[in-house]
Amino acid sequence: MTQSASLFPWFLLAGALVCAAVLALWKEARTAGLIIAQFFLTIGLPVVVVLGGLTWISLPFLRGLDTGIQQAMIAGLVIAVGWLTTAIFAELAKARSRAERLRDYHKAIYAEIGNTLESLWESGETDTYVNQIIARMEEDETYVPFIPREHHDHVYDAVIREIDVLPRQTIDAIVAYYSLIKSVSALAEDMRGDTFKTLATDRRVAMYSDYVGMRKQSFLFGKYALRLIKAYSDGGVAAAQRVINNRDADPSAKSRGSA
Repeated sequence: MTQSASLFPWFLLAGALVCAAVLALWKEARTAGLIIAQFFLTIGLPVVVVLGGLTWISLPFLRGLDTGIQQAMIAGLVIAVGWLTTAIFAELAKARSRAERLRDYHKAIYAEIGNTLESLWESGETDTYVNQIIARMEEDETYVPFIPREHHDHVYDAVIREIDVLPRQTIDAIVAYYSLIKSVSALAEDMRGDTFKTLATDRRVAMYSDYVGMRKQSFLFGKYALRLIKAYSDGGVAAAQRVINNRDADPSAKSRGSA
C-alpha cells in the first residue's frame, strides 16, 4: 500500500502528460479540451468557491443534522449544479451563435454595399455625365434617358428576418441605406415605364434629378454604413459609437448626409 501510494503521484503526472499531448495533437481532442477548460473556469471554479464558502460558514449547523438529511442536501446540491451547468452552457451556445451570425451578416452586407458604391456614384465623372444628360433632355423634348434596372439588396433581403441580430450601432445606418436603395429601384422602375415618356420635359428633368440625387444620397449612406461596420468589427461597440458621436458632432457631416 505504501509503495502504491508513493507511485500514485507519478501515475497522475504521466496521465496528465498523456492528456496534454492528446489535446495538443488531436483536433477533436482540442475541442474537448476547450469545453473542459470552459467548464472548470466558468462553472467548476466558481461553484467550488461559492459552495466551499457556504459549507464552511454553515458547517456547525450541518453537523447537527441527521445523516439522511445531509445526504438529501448533497443530492439536491448535485442536481442543482447539474441544472446550472446545462443552463450556462445553453446560454453560452446562444451567445456564440449570435456572435457568429452577426459577424457573417456584417461581412456579407459590407461586401454588398462595397460592391454597389462604385456603380451608384463616382465623384467628378458622374456629375459631368448627369449634367450632360439633363442638358440634352432640356434641349431635345423627345429625348428620354435610358434608366437601367438595378438590384443591390439581395444580401439584405436574405437576412432581413434576422436583422435584429445586428447591433444598435450599425443597424440604423444599414436599414437607412437599404431603404433608400429600394426607393431608388422603385423610382427607376417608374422611369422605365411608358408614363414617364409622356410627361412634359420639365417633369422628366425633375424626376431624373430626384433619381440622381437619391443615388448620390445612397452613396453617402453606404460609405457611412461601411465605416460603422468596419469600426464595430475592429473595435467593437465603443469604436462604432465613436464614429456615431463624431458624425453627430460634425455639422458638415450631417449636411452631407441629408443632402
